[in-house]
Amino acid sequence: MKKTNRICIVLFTLALTTSLPLLANNISIDGDVTLTDQNTTEDYTNIKFDISWENSWRTNDLNGDGITNWDAAWVFAKYRVGSGAWAHCTLSSTDGDHTAPTGSTIDAASDGTGIFIYRSAVGVAGSVDWNNAKLRWNYGTDLVADDATVDVKVFAIEMVNIPQGNFYLGDGSSYGTFRIVASNTPVQITTTGVVVKCEDTSYDDTQLESDGILVDGDGGISYTDNTTIDNANYPTGYEAFYCMKYEISQGQYVDFLNTLTSDQDATRYMTDTGYRHGAWGGSPGSRTTGIPNRACNYLSWADGAAYSDWAGLRPMTELEFEKACRGTKAAVAGEYAWGSTIVEATTISGAENGTETVNGNCNYSWGSDFSGGDGGRGPLRCGIFATSISTRAEAGASYYGVMEMSGNLQERSVTLGNATGRTFTGTHGNGAIDDSGNADAASWPGTNASGAGFRGGGWRNDATYLLVSGRCYAAHTHANRYYDYGFRSARTK
Repeated sequence: MKKTNRICIVLFTLALTTSLPLLANNISIDGDVTLTDQNTTEDYTNIKFDISWENSWRTNDLNGDGITNWDAAWVFAKYRVGSGAWAHCTLSSTDGDHTAPTGSTIDAASDGTGIFIYRSAVGVAGSVDWNNAKLRWNYGTDLVADDATVDVKVFAIEMVNIPQGNFYLGDGSSYGTFRIVASNTPVQITTTGVVVKCEDTSYDDTQLESDGILVDGDGGISYTDNTTIDNANYPTGYEAFYCMKYEISQGQYVDFLNTLTSDQDATRYMTDTGYRHGAWGGSPGSRTTGIPNRACNYLSWADGAAYSDWAGLRPMTELEFEKACRGTKAAVAGEYAWGSTIVEATTISGAENGTETVNGNCNYSWGSDFSGGDGGRGPLRCGIFATSISTRAEAGASYYGVMEMSGNLQERSVTLGNATGRTFTGTHGNGAIDDSGNADAASWPGTNASGAGFRGGGWRNDATYLLVSGRCYAAHTHANRYYDYGFRSARTK
């Protein structure tokens, strides 16, 4: 029987951000999304869509260091049968089953949760506008009947490829920094596993052995609570991975809410409106926000973990955080994600509708209310510091072009500072959360946030908390929502 293919409502909002070259970007699923080329023998159909974003890049000489790097879109889809609940589409894990438009490459995830699409040509940068991309949806795997009436939504998230390779962890001087025990110097992460030595709040190095990485913990940890981590069992940052270009935006989070059941929505919806969070409205399934491009604050660990699981992504470790900031460069004491110079944002120019600009290169220090725009004090639009002529430092971009790694919102990461965090294996989300609205991926810190912490600082912190290697709250367990808590997801390549 012929499948009835309904045109979906493309429910997609993605914040402006920045890439290399450092220009403001938009990403969009354009026009109608349709289902085509149904095969009732093998129970698959193709999801056809157009995708575009500005100032994409792929280079084999990043920052003059001979490093291959690119940006990409992580694309996944949700479906519902009739008026039922939304579920995750199982896509083919074979690259060749998908249709990549001319100029693009598609890498399919082995678990069927989504695909990465990015430029096929090296040394090219600028806008992309790709039409008629097709993703093979194995609807039979999802137990959808041939003649079912379905709606399909396509989502895309801008990501940055962080390539495999050695890097330095810690700077030897920042508060709580990772460091080699004997020499108090940065640690180079390579193919070889490392011994983690845990220190409690007494900070008495004389009780530690002379080898391994020193990790300041969250108090009450035994000095004998040492372990070896390796690249095969823990995301140390050595292996290649993808990192979201910017923090989860309010529009992205609302899109997530609008695929949840009412029970899940009750757990994940937030009513906070202070500190530039904005007034959210609507009912379950039709949530709205008037400021979709602004970074989403008040995200608890459980909120960010649920979003990551739903999207087929995962949390990022604090080691990966430093790799995404510093790249392959030697550690520099007191550095921010973009280097050394920091200028506080104080003045917003233009209406805050996704086109506003701001002075400075970092949102930090609490300070007075912003002049202009919506005023107040809190998070800014994702990628707001980049302009058509901005340098990496002026745009506040990391070595690989990831935005707002220092400042704006404190970002949750998996910590090495307690035993729970050290059991994390980097399992990816499967596109589904449990009936109560929580992530249920194996080895992740639970809803109590044990095993999670904070890196990068936020808009209310002074500059000390924004340092790449600073670990003031790296093992700080805090399960609640708060006005400067955000989230950024990752995925192993």
